[in-house]
Amino acid sequence: MKFIIWTSFLFSLSQAQYIIESASFGHKNGRISESRHQIRGWSHRGDGHVPQIMTDKIILTPPYPGNKRGSLWTDVKVSQREWVADFEFRVTGPEHGGGNLQLWYTKEGRPGIGTSSVYTVEKFEGLVLVIDMYGGQAGSIRGFLNDGTTDFKNHHHLESLAFGHCDYSYRNLGRPSKLQLKQDSSGFEVNVDGNPCFRSDKVLLPSENYFGITAASSDTPDSFEIYKFVLSTTATYAREEPRRVPPPSAPQQQKEQQPDLSQDAPPPTEEVLNTPSAPQQPSSADVTALQEQLNSASDSLSALSSTLISRLDSLSALVATAERQRVLDGRLAALENQLGELKQTIALAGKDTGGKFEEMHAKIGERHDALLEGLQERVGHLLTAGGKKRSWGFLMLMVVLVQVGGLGGYWYYRKRRDGGVKKYL
Repeated sequence: MKFIIWTSFLFSLSQAQYIIESASFGHKNGRISESRHQIRGWSHRGDGHVPQIMTDKIILTPPYPGNKRGSLWTDVKVSQREWVADFEFRVTGPEHGGGNLQLWYTKEGRPGIGTSSVYTVEKFEGLVLVIDMYGGQAGSIRGFLNDGTTDFKNHHHLESLAFGHCDYSYRNLGRPSKLQLKQDSSGFEVNVDGNPCFRSDKVLLPSENYFGITAASSDTPDSFEIYKFVLSTTATYAREEPRRVPPPSAPQQQKEQQPDLSQDAPPPTEEVLNTPSAPQQPSSADVTALQEQLNSASDSLSALSSTLISRLDSLSALVATAERQRVLDGRLAALENQLGELKQTIALAGKDTGGKFEEMHAKIGERHDALLEGLQERVGHLLTAGGKKRSWGFLMLMVVLVQVGGLGGYWYYRKRRDGGVKKYL
């Protein structure tokens, strides 16, 4: 059992994902902003309105009025080649509302695309996922790629450029929809609400691109709300791009180019050797970078700790389930043995009782026959005894007298009724 637990622990370490803080929001207790004015690491913009940033969501397009646009872009590029992006959104609106939502991963970023949709953007380099009511269906998710040579805005058959799609009814669900993009060495895939949408092993997006979200509403508007965007990468890749050391300044270069005259100079005195050098003060940029690295490391350790605790809980539950299953199997085996013994007992008892039932049946038959014979004799005896006390002639006389008396009484009744006085009102 310890081997299984340690194996699961090592597997969890190898599969652990680290959140890229500079491109993520909404993963810390569901809060995306503390100030309601900006999201750390992201820039927002709107056409005809300003996207509303709330504590737990950002509203890119309002419920009213229509024909509005909103966008949200990362401030820094993503340097990792393998990543997982978890995106949660909700779309609400009237029965015939409309609009579209785009998730971008492009080289140009906010300066080159801004608030454009897939139908208004011109040339770009990268990926865009489109969520809209394309084709009059309940909804769909489509993926498009561009190498910077295709003008999407002026293309006559834009739908033919999609390299993957799936149907998805996303409007008025009453809950956020969960979209996941994943890229690794095996290819690129898209999942929605935990179900596969489409994938391709021929797509490998480059690094050094920006993530962005844009939304556009129609005359009868849909409101597009964003709840979370979390970008993570595996342990084999750094979470953040390492800070590059700036090139040396001109005075430093001149100092390095000067010839080394220390060989001709006299050796330093003891006083010079004991003179301490001035301490080097760290710059504010170094302090900020160090603080960000510490925060990232703390978040990574917290996420890893939560993952390990959940895995250990799962293993403990599996061990308890296995133990209960073992006890149950033992009880079932004992019950099966008892049932076998009971069957044998019943079989033996059946053999013994078979003869007893036949014997009982014979005795009942004998008693039945004896009862019939006794009943016949008793009835004959009663009839014979009655003949001794009364004669048959007496009985016949009594019958005749009763009939004559009844006829006489009926005749007397008719006579009285016919001879009575009739009264008329």
